[in-house]
Amino acid sequence: MAAENLVANASFESADAVDLVADGWVTREGIPVERRADGGHSGDAYVRFLDDDAKRSQFLECARIPARPGGSYTACAWLRTEDTCAPGVYVNFYDQLGERVAHKYERATGPTDGWVQVSVSEVAPEDTWEVAVCVYAYTGDVGVFDADDAELTVEGGAEPGSAGVERAQPGERAAYEIGDRLELFVDDFLLDAMSGAVERRLHHPEPREVILQLDRPWEGDTCAYFVVLRDGDRVRLYYRGQAAEGSAGQVCCLAESPDGITFERVNAGVVEFDGSTDNNIVWQGVAAHNFTPFVDTKPGVPADERYKAVGYSHAGKGLGVFGSPDGVHWRELLDHPAITDGAFDSQNLAFYDPLRGLYVDFHRKGRDGVRDIMTCTSEDFRTWTDPVFVEYADARKEHLYTNAIIPYPRAPHIYLGLPGRFVPGRTKIPEHGNPGVSDAILISSRDGLNFQRWEEAFIRPGMEPQVWTERNIYPAWGMIETAPGELSVYWTEHYRHPTMRLRRGTIRTDGFASVHAGADPGEVLTRPLVFDGERLVVNYATDAVGWLRFELCEPDGTPIEGFTMVDSELLFGNEIEHEVMWAGGGDVSALAGRPVRLRVRLENADLYSIRFAPGE
Repeated sequence: MAAENLVANASFESADAVDLVADGWVTREGIPVERRADGGHSGDAYVRFLDDDAKRSQFLECARIPARPGGSYTACAWLRTEDTCAPGVYVNFYDQLGERVAHKYERATGPTDGWVQVSVSEVAPEDTWEVAVCVYAYTGDVGVFDADDAELTVEGGAEPGSAGVERAQPGERAAYEIGDRLELFVDDFLLDAMSGAVERRLHHPEPREVILQLDRPWEGDTCAYFVVLRDGDRVRLYYRGQAAEGSAGQVCCLAESPDGITFERVNAGVVEFDGSTDNNIVWQGVAAHNFTPFVDTKPGVPADERYKAVGYSHAGKGLGVFGSPDGVHWRELLDHPAITDGAFDSQNLAFYDPLRGLYVDFHRKGRDGVRDIMTCTSEDFRTWTDPVFVEYADARKEHLYTNAIIPYPRAPHIYLGLPGRFVPGRTKIPEHGNPGVSDAILISSRDGLNFQRWEEAFIRPGMEPQVWTERNIYPAWGMIETAPGELSVYWTEHYRHPTMRLRRGTIRTDGFASVHAGADPGEVLTRPLVFDGERLVVNYATDAVGWLRFELCEPDGTPIEGFTMVDSELLFGNEIEHEVMWAGGGDVSALAGRPVRLRVRLENADLYSIRFAPGE
């Protein structure tokens, strides 16, 4: 059986398109080429090259066709000339960027004895994405010649669209009801298989300005346990200061900002210091050691408890619970500690999780010789379940001093934490006198009980000696959107130094981790996903030569017609939200409600998040 001719309109019989010699064929500016219909090698039509200038050339190329890397291609065409010119037939191979990566040609020497077939064969390189047959008139040649009945066939080779990347094969992971939720790659939950040079990569915030220098007499060089939260059009910053010796002299302070960047201390007028209430102290006493407020979003919360907090209880050993109408005037809600199982000398925290319909607590307790994290829940913020330790996907032992866990605002079904990691056995600056160094890591969970954690630091100490002493780089609890596409996080610097301060850092929206490929391409294949949306929206970035392509597959990995890799746009750029397009458009609603896999191939690119979003 003869191999299939891959060329559409191979005999130039169709010519309905505007500004083309024939449908599906392109020329460039050069010598004239015209289509004639007075009888060709077969049928009525053929094309004529009118080469009357030895300084100009011309080519006529068929529409580029998805190529099979490693396939043996044969290109041919029938040529005719009565002149001494020497037209040629090319097989051209192109990469993902449309650059020609290989070619081969044969020429016919005129005059010919009527129509003669010119043929050329070549193997497609591994990085081939598209292939085409081309008829060429060379610089230096002069003469008139005709071409007809082009043909391009292939034997063997890899699947079209593979471009030298082995297809990732489906595993055994169960289908996931993704709905229209945003999903991040902070964990490996979505991914079922990888191939080629692809990995999940951790990203890091870029250090920005110091937003608060802790230089007030009631603040001191051991300020800690910062909380940053948005309440309407203002951003509030709570933190511990030291007004006098001992835990009774510790205070909780408050600053505010309109944008999460420029902060001013609030003149609270609540607590007297040095004979005056002209200060930003909102609580003094043992609870101030680790006083950690939040805005309660539970429906129907009483107005005088719109703000809540946890901190050392004044009524006994353990965590107390506190309430406030305005975040400035506070009271303890119980006459006894609400949570007693733990070692609470850290930033312990709680929040209302609307997805679970519960208040959730994360606090400190030691386990197996290291500082670790416990969790418990409550329906009313007063009565709590027995705490249990969170568990990790790895077995390493390390001190997690704080935890800074929140539901990520854009994907609240995912908990993100930025624990301060303390390494007590290392000392960089011996003259400081207090041992230990610190950084911050990234952890994530989908149930609040089981966490994946990155071993590499999310925030590293900088180059100053003052950040290489103990208890630095502890992240504040919370993150704030400070510009389109930008999240701000905050961390302590210069702990136990006169220059104690809080620094801001920025990271792209969803940009904590990505699926990444460098100069060598790779691909990832998700577990089966059941979605509700109408379009696939991605958060991505490439460099100038980078790219991504997308494919929707059946659960067994078979590409779905219309959504294959070769139908996909070649995506490059840097966007927080981009609707993926295939040759037929971006509407994926016909696949909603049934399991499909997403296959992503990329090079010099990062993919940060995906979402099957509703239509606009």
